[in-house]
Amino acid sequence: MSKLKSNEELAKQFGESREKIRRYIRLTELIPELLELVDNSLIKNSILTIGVTIAVEMLYLSKDAQKLLYGVIIYSETTPTLSQARRIRKLYENKKLTFDSIEEILDERVGIEEDRITFNKRKIESVIPKELFKRDKRYMEEYIINAIKFYKEHHKKI
Repeated sequence: MSKLKSNEELAKQFGESREKIRRYIRLTELIPELLELVDNSLIKNSILTIGVTIAVEMLYLSKDAQKLLYGVIIYSETTPTLSQARRIRKLYENKKLTFDSIEEILDERVGIEEDRITFNKRKIESVIPKELFKRDKRYMEEYIINAIKFYKEHHKKI
């Protein structure tokens, strides 16, 4: 009887493929900040998340390149899609990875996006709590939506 490798044992124990277990183990090679975004993908209320397949693409980046990518993710408040992650990896392999090149990729419209509504930033800043500006844009969006719902409910009563 042959001895099973530890990832094979884990795969049997958790009903996952050996390859999937191997990927999970390799994810520990990510910088802690990116690994946290992968962990966030398991939490439904998290805003910035990275799926496992996308994270695997990031494993091919050096620690410094991962830090650069994380900086752009935080700055742009968005995470890459799989195709964007692959393009980022390709830039890295070709030694052309910069803050600007990553930002350009992350700023691209992905698929068919819904129409956007824009507001004057100064006007919004004057009425929204300052602590919201330290958080992800999506928290601000949620705050505005909840404020509109609140207004709608109470406006009917007037």
